[in-house]
Amino acid sequence: MLSAIVRHGGLSAAARHLGLSVSVVADRLAGLEKRLGVRLIARTTRRQSLTEAGKLYLAEMEPILAAINAVEARVRDLSSVPQGTLRISAPLPVGRRWIAPFVGQFATRYPDIRLQLLLEDRYVDIVGEGFDVAIRGGPAVESEFSGRYLFSTRRVVVASPDYVARHGAPTRPEDLAAHTCLVFNGGGHFHADWRFGRGEAEQMVRVSARLATTNSELPVVWAAAGLGLTQKSLWEVQPQLDDGRLVTVLDAFEPDPASFFAIHPVSRTQSRLLSLFVGELSAYLRENLPA
Repeated sequence: MLSAIVRHGGLSAAARHLGLSVSVVADRLAGLEKRLGVRLIARTTRRQSLTEAGKLYLAEMEPILAAINAVEARVRDLSSVPQGTLRISAPLPVGRRWIAPFVGQFATRYPDIRLQLLLEDRYVDIVGEGFDVAIRGGPAVESEFSGRYLFSTRRVVVASPDYVARHGAPTRPEDLAAHTCLVFNGGGHFHADWRFGRGEAEQMVRVSARLATTNSELPVVWAAAGLGLTQKSLWEVQPQLDDGRLVTVLDAFEPDPASFFAIHPVSRTQSRLLSLFVGELSAYLRENLPA
């Protein structure tokens, strides 16, 4: 009540906003002041303003009221059919292989939910572009976001048997300087940073490329064609490894697995719809990802 009076500039405006009569609003304010034993609003013929007691009361009560409203919204959600809209971003390989099939199944289970899936090999501006959740790989979640761990994947360096026969296999990461590297780089540069080694032995090696792309799937195609070496997640190259089109190199320097997270704005942490989506996605990946 007090918040409405302050926010709307007076008893009459607050009454219109609340759908009550001015007399009811005035009576409720008077009852609150009587219970507290202090005046909360100083009234003159021209204006109304908070007293010091009113300022203190409002400052302390507003967070409590916001928390109550949030809890009530969550309780209402529990008794309602899931509905609403979700905008999701994911990188191309992960999106095509895992996220898109899950989104189709999720949409079938919850016909009142609308979903939009963007598959692009770039870091979208989650807040600025209006996304509810983004699937991202990385060592950690940025501090301004919340995130849930989804899965980890091995990273390997691969080349075609023909390339290895013609150029030999690198035996150390430093040998990559003498080889043709095929890189994905979202910034359009002719280089990429590849991780090698684990724990204290971990090192980052910047490799220069003759062939670079902003499409994360092309380096696998180029490597299978014998054009050079590339570092990719194991599941991205497993079919080519299985049929002999690619082989791994630098196995002794394989880095720690790369992790993927579902990232979302902190303000969306309590969203039942988002929690439902991320929770079921996590379960789907646990069931379907190779061990």
